[in-house]
Amino acid sequence: MASAFREDTSHYEPSSPTASIHGGRGEAGEETVNAPGRESNASSSDDHVTEKTPVAAPLTKKEKFKRHCGRFWWWYLIGLVIFLAIFLPILKAQISAIVQRILNNQTMPVTGGAFIAITPERLNISITTSLDTPLPADIDPVTLFMYNHQTPTFSPFVNVTLPPLHVDGETEIVLTDQTVTITNETELISWFSDVFDQPKVTLSTRGDAKIHLGALHSNGHIDKTVEVNSLNKLSGFAIEHMQLLYPALENGTNIQGTLNLPNWGALTLGIGNLSLNLMAGDLRIGLITIYEVLIPPGNNSRYFNGELYLDTLIQNLGTVLSTQSGPLNEGNIQIDAVGNATVVNGQHIRFIEAILNNRRVTSTIPVTKLMGDLIGSFTNGSQVNIPDILDDVFGNSTLIQEVMSHWKSKGNDKGENPKRSLPSVDRGVFGSSALTLLKLGMRMRMGKY
Repeated sequence: MASAFREDTSHYEPSSPTASIHGGRGEAGEETVNAPGRESNASSSDDHVTEKTPVAAPLTKKEKFKRHCGRFWWWYLIGLVIFLAIFLPILKAQISAIVQRILNNQTMPVTGGAFIAITPERLNISITTSLDTPLPADIDPVTLFMYNHQTPTFSPFVNVTLPPLHVDGETEIVLTDQTVTITNETELISWFSDVFDQPKVTLSTRGDAKIHLGALHSNGHIDKTVEVNSLNKLSGFAIEHMQLLYPALENGTNIQGTLNLPNWGALTLGIGNLSLNLMAGDLRIGLITIYEVLIPPGNNSRYFNGELYLDTLIQNLGTVLSTQSGPLNEGNIQIDAVGNATVVNGQHIRFIEAILNNRRVTSTIPVTKLMGDLIGSFTNGSQVNIPDILDDVFGNSTLIQEVMSHWKSKGNDKGENPKRSLPSVDRGVFGSSALTLLKLGMRMRMGKY
C-alpha cells in the first residue's frame, strides 16, 4: 500500500539538485541545499526574499565637480596653457592699444612753470601740466625730451624727468626746480627766438612711459606739441621813471629809474643781469642794467641804473631830433632798447645774448613827464612850480619848442614840409639852450628853486 505522505517537489526548478537527508550529494553529485529537519514552507520563503544593501546619499554638484576635476585636472591644465598662450598676446596688444589711445588723447596743457638760466650750459626748469585719464594708473618715472617739431630731424635741446605718478581722472602734474643740461644750444636759441617774437610758441615733448593698470603693465609713447603763451616782443615795454644823477657816481652812473618788463606768457623767465643799449635811431645814447631779472607772467616794474651819454647827445642833437619827428608830433619822446649783455654769476649766457642782442624794443615817454623827471632830478624832490621855472628860464618856450621853431623856419626857407625835413640844429641855437640850462642849474644850486 502506498504511503499517504508524498514529498511535493513541483515548485523546484527541474534542474535543481536533489539533496539527501544528510546534506550530502545526490546521485548527480550536486550539493544539497536543504538543512536537516527544515520544513518545506520555510524553504519556499527563503527562495523569494533577497537581502537589500544600503543606498549611498546622492553627490552634490560641488562634489561632482570636484571629483570631475580630480579625474581630469591634467587635461584642464594643458587646455589652460594653450588658451593663455593664444589669448595673452592678444590681451596685451589690446591693452597697449588702449593705453596708447589714452596717451594720444591727452592735451597736456602747460599752465605754469619757469625757465631760469643758471650757467651758460644749464637751466633750472619747472613745468606745471595735467593728465586726464578714464582709468586709475601708475606711471613710472619718464624722461621727456624737449624739441622743435619744425626741425626735420629729432634734435632735443633739453630733457626733464617726470617723477613717479598716480593719475586718476584729471590730475595736476608739477615738475619743480629740475636742473638740466643744454644738449643742443642751436635748437634752444631757435626755440627762445620764437618765445621772444611770437604771442604763442609751440613746445614739443617726446618720451616713453611704463604704465600700470592694476596688475597689468603696458608701455606707451608720448609725443605731444602744445601751444604756450610767450613774450610777444615785450609789447608794453616802457621806461616808467627816469632820474639824472648829478654829479655822476664814480663808476660813471648818471641815470636811474624804473621800467616795465611785461611777460605775456605762462612761464616765468630768469635771465640774470640784463644790460640794454639805449638808442635814438641808430645812435647809441646810453647803457643801462637791470639786475637779477626774474619776470613772472604779467607786468613787472624793475629798477635800473646806468649811463646816459650826455656828450653824444649834445654833439648829435640834430640827429637825435630827426629820429623823434613822429613821436614828437604826438607829444612823446621815443627811446629804443637793444640787448647788450646777459650775465649770471659773472658768466655770459650766450643763448640769451644771441637773441636779445639782435632784438629791439621801443619805449615812448610823454615829453611833459620826461621834463618833470629831469627837473625833479635837479630839485631833489623839493616842491617847485615847473611851469614857472620853464617860463623864467626859457621865456615861455621849452628847449624842444625852441629847437622845433628853428627846425620849422629852416624847413620853410627851403620850401620843404617841416614834418619830413629834419636838418641838424645850428650850434648857435643849441648854445643858447645849453646856456639857459646852465643858468637853471646854477639857480638850483644857489637854492632859488
